[in-house]
Amino acid sequence: MKLHDAITSGVNHIVQNRLRAGLSILGIFIGIASVLCMMAIGDGANQLIADDLERMGGPNQFQFTIRYRINRYGRWLLTKERYNLGDALAIEEQCPKVLFVLPKNERWNLLFISSEGNQARSILEGVTEQYADGMRWEVQSGRFLSENDIATATQVCVLGAQVAIDLFGEDSPLGQEIKIRYYWRNAVRCRVIGVMAPRGRTLRTGWSLDDVVCIPLTTYQQRISGDDYIERLTVFTEDGSNMTRIIETARTIIRKRHRNMDDFIYHWTAVATVERMEHIEKVIKIALGSIAGFSLFVSGISIMNICLVSVSEKTREIGLRKSVGAKRIHIFWQFLIESIVLCFCGGILGIVGGWFAAHGMARLAVHIVPIVPEWPVVLSLPWILTSIIFSIFMGVGFGVYPAMLAARLTPIDALRTEI
Repeated sequence: MKLHDAITSGVNHIVQNRLRAGLSILGIFIGIASVLCMMAIGDGANQLIADDLERMGGPNQFQFTIRYRINRYGRWLLTKERYNLGDALAIEEQCPKVLFVLPKNERWNLLFISSEGNQARSILEGVTEQYADGMRWEVQSGRFLSENDIATATQVCVLGAQVAIDLFGEDSPLGQEIKIRYYWRNAVRCRVIGVMAPRGRTLRTGWSLDDVVCIPLTTYQQRISGDDYIERLTVFTEDGSNMTRIIETARTIIRKRHRNMDDFIYHWTAVATVERMEHIEKVIKIALGSIAGFSLFVSGISIMNICLVSVSEKTREIGLRKSVGAKRIHIFWQFLIESIVLCFCGGILGIVGGWFAAHGMARLAVHIVPIVPEWPVVLSLPWILTSIIFSIFMGVGFGVYPAMLAARLTPIDALRTEI
């Protein structure tokens, strides 16, 4: 008996017992499919976070915001110091590995009125001329703010894509005038000089990035808030920079410029957010992977049980084959191949099932979390190869004992067995 005949015999036995083989494959299928579905959804979430950071200027950034109150000795005290434009320039000049600093002031839910009487409530941002380049925000029509607009506090504005539609519909807003109403103060008139390209929503706040109106920072300070301080400094660094060291250096620069006071400084880093999300994802993957691994172990025991039943059913056949010259290795491979084929088929079907399940879960996630228009499904090649190798490993691991049991049978004992 040749080796390929033994392999063919093992495969034929699976084909002859389709229902039993299908039930054995089902456990492997469910385990592999659940693991791959989880990995595909998790890797898709990582891609969503990465894309969101790219829309917000990339991961190599950190922000200084104002801490307005501090708790000291059980009492809440108001801070007095605030950032100014000189702080941004000092960080750019004195802090190594810093590309540029974007100062920004903003107010949410302000009322904007077009010349035709259309209204919209959106975010107003006071920014500088570097804002569009730093945030990787392209201009769709017109232009962005210029250095001269900042220097002269010109009453001009740039609209986000959604605000432009809300105020002017299909008409071009370029050259049109809008009113910005800030609570009880008189409305500020601004001429539209540009419209920005659509960017969608941000995962961090859930707010649409297209519901934004940008005006010169100096215009914002003089006409809107009446204050000369800056609420937020976004610092962009070179790739591979030591973010912790840069933050400490920047804090030292600000501290020297503010009478050695730094209790008003609060910082946020994009890298810390990514690391926190990755840590949470790893914990979830380990937890769900452990559950899926336990189910695969139970399925492997089922495969071993099926192989033992197969050995008992074919005991007399084993005796006949050995009596006509079949070797132990041939009998061993016959039953081991049966186990490997069962697990391999379960792995292949599990990959296909995991792909479909991941797409179904992605569609469901979009309806549950309507922040993103589409949830990407990332089924990477390493995970597919790992699933196939793991399936074969399970087939070998749980099929060796039944195969060895069959190979050790002597022809006389096997032929004496009654079925």
